[in-house]
Amino acid sequence: MTLRTAARIAGFVVIFAALAVAWAALAPPQLGGSTRYVMLDGTSMEPSLHAGDLAVVRPRDSVEQGDVVLYHHAGLGVHVLHRIVAFGDGKYVLKGDNNDFLDDVQPTADEITGGLWFSVPRAGSAIVWAREPLHAALMVFTLAFLALGGGAAVSRVRRQTPTRSIAAAAPREHRPTSGWSGVAYVLLGVGLAGLAFFGLFAALSYSRPSTRVQTVPDAYAHVGSFSYRSSVPVSDVYPDGLVDTGDSVFLQLVPALDLAFDYRFEAPNAHDVRGVVGLTAVLSDGAGWTRRIPVGQQAEFDGTTGRAEGSLDIVGLDGIVDELRALTGSATTTFSLAIVADVKLGGRVGDEPVTRSFSPQLPLLLDTVSVHPNASAGDTTIFSARQAETTTVRSPSSVSIGVAKLSVGDARHVGLIGLVLAVLLSAVGGVALLVSRSNEARVSSLFGDRLIAIAGPPAIESDHVTELVDAESLRQIAEQYNRVILHWREGRGHVYQVDEGGSLYRYRAGFGVEPERAERVEDEETLVLSAATLPTRAATG
Repeated sequence: MTLRTAARIAGFVVIFAALAVAWAALAPPQLGGSTRYVMLDGTSMEPSLHAGDLAVVRPRDSVEQGDVVLYHHAGLGVHVLHRIVAFGDGKYVLKGDNNDFLDDVQPTADEITGGLWFSVPRAGSAIVWAREPLHAALMVFTLAFLALGGGAAVSRVRRQTPTRSIAAAAPREHRPTSGWSGVAYVLLGVGLAGLAFFGLFAALSYSRPSTRVQTVPDAYAHVGSFSYRSSVPVSDVYPDGLVDTGDSVFLQLVPALDLAFDYRFEAPNAHDVRGVVGLTAVLSDGAGWTRRIPVGQQAEFDGTTGRAEGSLDIVGLDGIVDELRALTGSATTTFSLAIVADVKLGGRVGDEPVTRSFSPQLPLLLDTVSVHPNASAGDTTIFSARQAETTTVRSPSSVSIGVAKLSVGDARHVGLIGLVLAVLLSAVGGVALLVSRSNEARVSSLFGDRLIAIAGPPAIESDHVTELVDAESLRQIAEQYNRVILHWREGRGHVYQVDEGGSLYRYRAGFGVEPERAERVEDEETLVLSAATLPTRAATG
């Protein structure tokens, strides 16, 4: 495989890789990609976004407050691009930067199409303009006119350009290149492709936040259970002398009831929490009248468990109800009695702060005879409560290119390092190519119109071959005898030759060490000459 072939293969591979990366990053859903292109309409996102801009939206693993996201507004039947201003209960609250009101729709994470990647000012208006039939026709006509005009001009130039030919091979337009120009092209091509690839990679990584906020459902939970108990005289109603959780509390037999609420904090991750817990009884008639009755004192706890205790005066409850009837003339005989636990919690779960409250209720009914659970017989679920909490966890964001997946921080480093290396490769390749091309240009300029490029060595046999040490010597010989200079590639180098009546004069470039002395080679006589040893040209006649 030649160096030129290897360079072409490497170029095709780099181009294919760049196209694959571009497709993965920019392909729309219609082509199997995930990038959406949105033409903006309205002024709700000014001054950051304007009507007529083209917004490029890509899916995100998670979004957080401050991100600009796209979602579908079912009521309006349109897609809306607004900024997240709050999050709660699994839904996002959004608002346009230029609006003084919140969006009436609060989408969930599944209903958000993606986040804003970047925008192109006025590009949307240009696309809309180009879609118009008249404008599209004008564009097609202009392109066709330019193409046909350009072709005619080329045709005229070709007809006016004379064609040369020699017996050895058909001439072709050619700029001689040194043997290392192929390597220079490879370095330059790989460097430029690297600039495109790593530039896109760096842009993708820097367009994303280094960390993401991920919603974690059931990250922790509040768990609690109610209980009550009272010691009473032994009777047929209470044969063991105890009123226990779930029993009916008869007003004439139980003067007071001991209440308790046991709290427990559950979390799979590391946590450090503390808080207070208390009990309150809430009595109401269902028609708007309510009386709150404190039960015991708030209890502090440090850790995952806490307990609140208190005593409910049953006789006092009956007195409150009798007073209400006397004052209002109400005939209500059944009242709602709720035992409310009030938990205030603070601390941390993982790296996130926690400030939460938990207020479960034990529903009871108070009538003229007893206090009893407000539930069907045997239902014990009212005595326990569990409240799961959703939290957010901040973790490193990632960038995916095909099967490769890196954190945003690592991707930024890779992108910057790749850009530096690509710049170095491009610079080395460019300098090498300039040096190579400058030498080639010097030789081409030196030989001028006498230079004829051929496909390979000409079929000329001669026993006398004179190797020249510089191009100037060959030029003087060509001018001395008014001959053309034949040029062909040989490996990594180039050969320039003048045929003068069976004597061949050669100059070799790009082979490394140039000839410095006269030497005889088997089956041919080779003489090395410099410009100083050539015969002086004289005018005749």
